[in-house]
Amino acid sequence: MELDELRARLTHFAAAHYGPHQVVRQLGGFAGSHGGLTFGFEIWNEATETRTAALVIRLSPPGVRRAANTDVLRQVPLLQTLAAHGYPVPPIRHHGADDEFFPTAYVIFEKMPGHTFIVWEPDASFDASAAAVGALWRRAIGLLARVHQFDWQRHLPQWEKPLAMEREVQRWDPVLEKAAEPAWKALGEGVRARLLATPPPPSPIGLMHGDCQPGNILYDAQGEVVALLDWELSGIGPQYYDLGWLIMIGDRANWHPDWYAHNPLAPDDMIAEYRRLTGRDCAGLAWYRALAGYKMAVITGLYVRLHREGKRPDEAWEKMALALPAMYGHCRELLGSLSQPR
Repeated sequence: MELDELRARLTHFAAAHYGPHQVVRQLGGFAGSHGGLTFGFEIWNEATETRTAALVIRLSPPGVRRAANTDVLRQVPLLQTLAAHGYPVPPIRHHGADDEFFPTAYVIFEKMPGHTFIVWEPDASFDASAAAVGALWRRAIGLLARVHQFDWQRHLPQWEKPLAMEREVQRWDPVLEKAAEPAWKALGEGVRARLLATPPPPSPIGLMHGDCQPGNILYDAQGEVVALLDWELSGIGPQYYDLGWLIMIGDRANWHPDWYAHNPLAPDDMIAEYRRLTGRDCAGLAWYRALAGYKMAVITGLYVRLHREGKRPDEAWEKMALALPAMYGHCRELLGSLSQPR
């Protein structure tokens, strides 16, 4: 959806929900967001020149069958329940689907104060010292540990069926086939074979965020958590997969020297913090870390292709692609280490 069309639709929405004289201003995407239809905007009363609301809209892709992460409405009961139990999530103000305002599903959130810490290109407002950045990562680990302790069986028993891990590796096969370069596809096939050769180790089953990392967390000026954002990939499943994703993002071994996550914590430090907070032993975590790296690499290969073909132009994916040889290599190392405690 083009911005001009979205602005017109939001203006119609604002008039219907907030009264006359409402105009839409400051409409735009977010720095560091490279995959979703998410836009911030403000509603102003043109007659009084006062701001009525500051909001964020997230849209399902128009014309795409809504299921799993393409259905933004999945997160509505989850976030409403989490908010009721004191979790720091963005308040939902409106939601709907295929109505007079938008030709797809949508959720509109209250825009909250703070900044996300985009780990590859941190905002200059953040203290760049190792101590300060390390504290942001520790808060991310603490937030993930808290999510993992949510009693979904009691509070959301019908929300989602648990993820079937035996199909998780294969479900990325169509994406791997679309890698922008043959060499990436070959590297991915090697990691895929090794993942399939080892059964998924046991993991606690529960609520997973899907992409919990500092780039999806709003921090205030003191570095405290305001909200955990972007729940599109959430589900019920093996929580070590969720932890593996966070560690994968922050693990320097996965990245290129010219494009890496700013994180002074080593993977062992991150795992130790999660163990301290949850009491879990994290046995077998290396397999889930390898799967997370494989998933990131496969997705990157696809988005680089879409960028190069002009279908979804975004130069950031070329920077991400610098990491693919190292990422696939680190996956192999992790899978080779499974006989050792992680």
